[in-house]
Amino acid sequence: MKRLIALTLIALSINAVSAKVVNVDLDAMLQIGIEQNHDIKIKRMELESAAKDIKIANRLQNPELQSNIIMGNVALGNSSQAGLVFPLEVMKRGARKKVAIEQYNIKETELMQFEHNYKLQIMKAYFDVLYAKSVYKVQQDRLKLFEQLVQITTDRPQNSPSYEIDNLKADIQYATQKIEVNRAKSELLSKQFELNKLLNTGDDSIMYDTEEASLLADWPFLNIKLPDYDFIERVALRFSYMIKISDYNVKKSEEELKLVKRSRVPDVSLAGGYAWQVHSNAPNNYGGAFVGFGMDVPVLYNYTPDIQKAAIFLQKSKANKRAYEYQLKYALKTDYNIFKYSAENMEYSKQILEDSKRIVKLSTDNYISGKNTYSDLVINENAHQDIIANYLMAMSRLFYSYLELMQDIGHDILIENELL
Repeated sequence: MKRLIALTLIALSINAVSAKVVNVDLDAMLQIGIEQNHDIKIKRMELESAAKDIKIANRLQNPELQSNIIMGNVALGNSSQAGLVFPLEVMKRGARKKVAIEQYNIKETELMQFEHNYKLQIMKAYFDVLYAKSVYKVQQDRLKLFEQLVQITTDRPQNSPSYEIDNLKADIQYATQKIEVNRAKSELLSKQFELNKLLNTGDDSIMYDTEEASLLADWPFLNIKLPDYDFIERVALRFSYMIKISDYNVKKSEEELKLVKRSRVPDVSLAGGYAWQVHSNAPNNYGGAFVGFGMDVPVLYNYTPDIQKAAIFLQKSKANKRAYEYQLKYALKTDYNIFKYSAENMEYSKQILEDSKRIVKLSTDNYISGKNTYSDLVINENAHQDIIANYLMAMSRLFYSYLELMQDIGHDILIENELL
């Protein structure tokens, strides 16, 4: 297992060295992802394709070239013909175009929804890197502490009854902490590569990294002040991309129902051209124009099942919208309360961390002066380590709860107004 970890670290380090590290803040990281991500570029191509579908839906039918050449005795009294037939759709082309327009609106909104969700993914990956950096820094600081303890136990009087035991304990903990530092470093590298994989810029010569060194400083993105719940619900019901997609689906279903009803309207075809006779008894100028008319009559099939099916899809689209709005309200309430109490717990964690730092300092000073034992110092230090871990965990719960709320709101409005 240790060998596997070592090989992983070496491989990751080699890749990191070969790329130029660029430190950017979260705002710039989001911009890089939106502009350069290949998945988003593919989505934009799909939107361009949907724009072409509007023109395709608005197309006119091409005319047909038809001829009927009669030769031999049968031509006597019968004419040959050559001309064009123009098929004309009646009351369908405009409805078909409206369906394509609504489909384009759906694709366009789906792209905005994809970008919104992608932003949240980048925000999470950015935070995860900072979290890993924070853990790595804590482990490094802990390593320095154990290094100092090794020195302190070595410098103590050798005639102390616990001198040898304290030295062995300090050496063991110092070596154990080196392992923890390596694990934290490996996890940090993993999160950094996950962030760049998510960006998917296609340029492996650059490795993007966070601008901040850790979460242990005052990271401004954790000072989130959300408005009250009623405002958030109004924003979600009005601006949510999913709500807009539901609206467009209803409109599309309405247009599809109109289109299929108009299938009962007969299409017509107009024909025209030149007719002549090719026969020895016919004079040379025996010819002239002809006109024709055709119409398909929906008698054997009157499109009733198609109309009924389109009506069902319209009802389904409306039901889906109502169901989503109903479920969204409960999801928002859940998210908002989780965020509210996560923010409250974050404040408690800050105070606990400050008190714990004070305890560790007093415990270290007391051990140096001989007022308490090495075991007491280690117990207090381990407790402080747990408090730091809980502090970072409180940070992650707060930020993740914010992302969950933004996910369900389904629009960039609060991200842009509150954070960026």
